[in-house]
Amino acid sequence: MSLTIPQLIGVFWRRKWIIGATLFIALCIAVIANGVITPRYTATASVIVEPRQQNVIEIESVMSSLPVSLETMQSEVQIIQSPTLARQVIDGLGLAALTEFNPALLPRERSVVDEVKSGIKGVFRPIIAWLKEEPAQPRAVELAEAPGTWDLNTEQVQQDWGQTRIVNRFLGRLNLAIQGSSRVISISYTTGDPALSQQIANAVAEEYIRDQVRLKTDALAGANTFLSGRIAALRADVQKAENAVEEFRATTPIISERDGELMAEQIFSLSRQELDAQLELDTVNERLDRVRLAVASRGQMAAFEGVESTVINSLRLEEMRLRQEESELLTTLGEKHPSVIAVRSQLDKRRQQMVEEARSLVSSLRNEKDLAQQRVGSIQASLRRLQGDSDTLNSAQIELRALQREAEATREVFESFLNRYKETEQIDYDQAQSRVLALASIPTSPSFPRTRLNYALAVVLGCGLGALIILLLELSVRGYRDAEEVQTALGLPVLAVIPRIRGRSLAGKGLDRFLNAEPNSAFAEAHKSVYAALRVDRRVLNLGNVLLVTSSVPNEGKSVFSRTLTASLARAGMNVLLIDADLRASEQEPRLGLSDFVLTDCPLEQAIEIDEGSTLSVIPPGTQTVDPLMVLRSPKLTRFVRAAGEQYDLVCIDAPPTLAVSDAATLAELADQVVMVVRWSRTPKQFVQAALERLRKCKAHVAGTVMTQAQLSRSAKLNPYTVGYADRSFRKYY
Repeated sequence: MSLTIPQLIGVFWRRKWIIGATLFIALCIAVIANGVITPRYTATASVIVEPRQQNVIEIESVMSSLPVSLETMQSEVQIIQSPTLARQVIDGLGLAALTEFNPALLPRERSVVDEVKSGIKGVFRPIIAWLKEEPAQPRAVELAEAPGTWDLNTEQVQQDWGQTRIVNRFLGRLNLAIQGSSRVISISYTTGDPALSQQIANAVAEEYIRDQVRLKTDALAGANTFLSGRIAALRADVQKAENAVEEFRATTPIISERDGELMAEQIFSLSRQELDAQLELDTVNERLDRVRLAVASRGQMAAFEGVESTVINSLRLEEMRLRQEESELLTTLGEKHPSVIAVRSQLDKRRQQMVEEARSLVSSLRNEKDLAQQRVGSIQASLRRLQGDSDTLNSAQIELRALQREAEATREVFESFLNRYKETEQIDYDQAQSRVLALASIPTSPSFPRTRLNYALAVVLGCGLGALIILLLELSVRGYRDAEEVQTALGLPVLAVIPRIRGRSLAGKGLDRFLNAEPNSAFAEAHKSVYAALRVDRRVLNLGNVLLVTSSVPNEGKSVFSRTLTASLARAGMNVLLIDADLRASEQEPRLGLSDFVLTDCPLEQAIEIDEGSTLSVIPPGTQTVDPLMVLRSPKLTRFVRAAGEQYDLVCIDAPPTLAVSDAATLAELADQVVMVVRWSRTPKQFVQAALERLRKCKAHVAGTVMTQAQLSRSAKLNPYTVGYADRSFRKYY
């Protein structure tokens, strides 16, 4: 169900007595609560956290303040509301002697409720203990009474429980809050005494400051004790480390830095010599290999290729001269000439000398190779010896440096501890990390209950609860309460919303006398507006003037509507016929009527009744019959209704409820128009929709709906269907 703002206002106005009642009850509860509740007073002190870094040694801080952050502030809040600090405040102010914190001091008188609770617990305690497989008595008491390690005094255990209850009760009234994103913590305490609230709030703040000073003083004392103990041990460690360095120097002869540098220079020089010797050896090997390949491929003379030597050059020149001389002699002399033979002999001799020289050259290269190899081996051996000496020296130096570093580090730690000890020994630390920003003052007004706030809440809750009840009542309404809702849900026009006639208006008159006395009342005018709407529908669709009036369920006012409609039209001068076709449950007295006219030879003049003083004709149901459908499906009735439709200005058939019997669906075939009567707020919506669906299956022309017995209130002024009946400015027309 969707309601507009004006409709919602109308709903609330119609049921305003509910809101008034809930508001009155809520205000009464607020008045009683304000009078019964014991007033509480809250005092507030505030402290500000000022973190400072106080380091005793570089390795470990005795008291290190964290940077200001949300985690830091929350940690400080947890410290303030810790049970340890709470016990110190309780002991300092003697709060355990007050009944407000120690209810055990109050005289205990067992009430009926206590007896009932004790009885219930006594019944279920053995069962619970059996299910848990544990004894019924508390585990702490059992351990306290047990011998051995848990040999505790039962009275001491009970006393500890009592102190714990006092601490919990104390902490339950303590409220801490961080002021926004600042470093300020507000400490609020609530009791029934304003002066006591002030004292406790200030005591908590001051005890928090003292606890910080005490914590840092204890930390400083512990640091001094720790440093003094460590200094003696570190002094012995320094002496031991320095002795180890001197002892190593005495047992290792070559460990100076200069020796290492000289040895490194020698190794570098030998490495260069080794490189040069290896290069020379490679060069000799290359030359020797080249000469060997040349001699193997081209003979001994190939050894002279690429070799610069005066002997070889002179031999080559002499060979060339002898060849030239031989050539000249051969041109003039024969080959066996002594001169030619002598020249050739000298040429062979020179060639033999060249071969020997080539062999000498190869042998020289071999010797040069051997010398180069010997040089490389000698240098490598010297280099290996120096490298071994260098490794030994490096190992000794590494060990020496390690001992020196250890001695130096131990000495630095010792000096650091010694300096810190001398500094902390002079410190008299009495400054807290926080300070009291503002002490609490005595509260002048109670913080609880807040009278005005309670009244405001009572008004809000009372009105809200009343509105909720009204909405639930509206949602629980089964029927339609608004013409627009009917029109939207059913898709049919609402012909009229007929107001409900109050009982005192009909007292001693009856409906007919009421209509005679007030023919222009809002009740009568609503029926006339129905006929006006039906005439428009007949004229537009060219329909007859036979009207069927029905409803979905009984007691919706269809018979009253039919009677009032026809009576109002008859008094206006129209010729109207009303047929009461409810043959099963008619409220009229048994007399001749419709069933007699259709099933017997009863003449129409005896079955019809004419109203005196008007043109209204009425046909009652007649004698009750076993099968009413024989009457309603009779061709005689069909012919009569058609003839009456031509004779009368309006023929109105009052049919039974559609969902009760099938009579309405049968009579719908005789009618030109059908009007569905819906009782305001009473007829279930699903029943109305089911009845219309049944009529539509019979091809009935449903002209619209009529809402009867509507309870018009001031909200009706907002409805165009009912504004004329509800607004006083329209009263002059009725």
